[in-house]
Amino acid sequence: MAIRKVTFIKEPAYEMESDQFKAIVVPGLGSNLLSLYDKKHNVELVRTPENREEYEQRPMLYGTPVLFPPNRIEDAVFTFKGKTYHLEMNRAKENNHIHGFVHNKPWHMVSMEDDKNQLITRLRSEDFPEIIRQFPHSFELTLSFTLTDKGLRQSLTVANRGTETMPVGLGYHTTFNFPIHSSRLQLEVGKQWELNNRMLPTGELLDSAVQNELAAGALLEGRKLDDAFVMTDNKKAVLSMPETGISIVYSVGDTFKHWVVFNGQGTEDFVAVEPYSWITNAPNLQLPAETTGLMGVEPGKEKNFETEITVMPL
Repeated sequence: MAIRKVTFIKEPAYEMESDQFKAIVVPGLGSNLLSLYDKKHNVELVRTPENREEYEQRPMLYGTPVLFPPNRIEDAVFTFKGKTYHLEMNRAKENNHIHGFVHNKPWHMVSMEDDKNQLITRLRSEDFPEIIRQFPHSFELTLSFTLTDKGLRQSLTVANRGTETMPVGLGYHTTFNFPIHSSRLQLEVGKQWELNNRMLPTGELLDSAVQNELAAGALLEGRKLDDAFVMTDNKKAVLSMPETGISIVYSVGDTFKHWVVFNGQGTEDFVAVEPYSWITNAPNLQLPAETTGLMGVEPGKEKNFETEITVMPL
């Protein structure tokens, strides 16, 4: 086991290595896991940029970007417990805010422990005036990466250091390498969220043929997906890839309530399997919190979010 400082796509980074895996975390680019390499099967598991220029063209489609909050907020405005939040209008063509304000910020290194093969990074809101302007709360996000004999585990803790209850919605835009011609995505989902032309939930939950196809293991070639679903109790996605001889199992903890599946135009060798704690635009939906996943964290309290990527031979 070893952790060492490296340079990756022109950024200071940390490489973790075990007998079977190597991982690269880049704190300066949102504490993103930009590489997870299976040495035994000679395959890169997450979508990894070849260079800085490639990364900057589509930064959301590499690694595991942290979404806080996830996906879109209608008109970049929402109200929570009588307080109105005005977020950056960074999706002007839809008049929405998208994907929050931590995935493009530098996080700082907290610790690295060779004996545990664990790396911990942190972001403090008060270090960034542009965060406080949008989201006036004192909070910390602490993210640990632990390389295991089966893959990699991520644990993210949201800590409210302020004096008011803060709304918390978290997701990951986890993007896997996925040879499109032969790979299958198996995912047990509940109802599908109906989306409008701004990619916002209408509030309606629908039955969909996609549910049965995903449960059986769906080929995605030629199918354009950008769909949102309610999670079931089976909070695992299985990506079976005959070309590489492995299955990737992506499992998430109980604080996640929804899946979003995105694969661009259905022609490229990737799929984003995105776990969300709250559904897109949750604070603006006139639905119960147990349906949307809307939650608040009280002053001095924390909320933890767990995910794990493991590898199995086919």
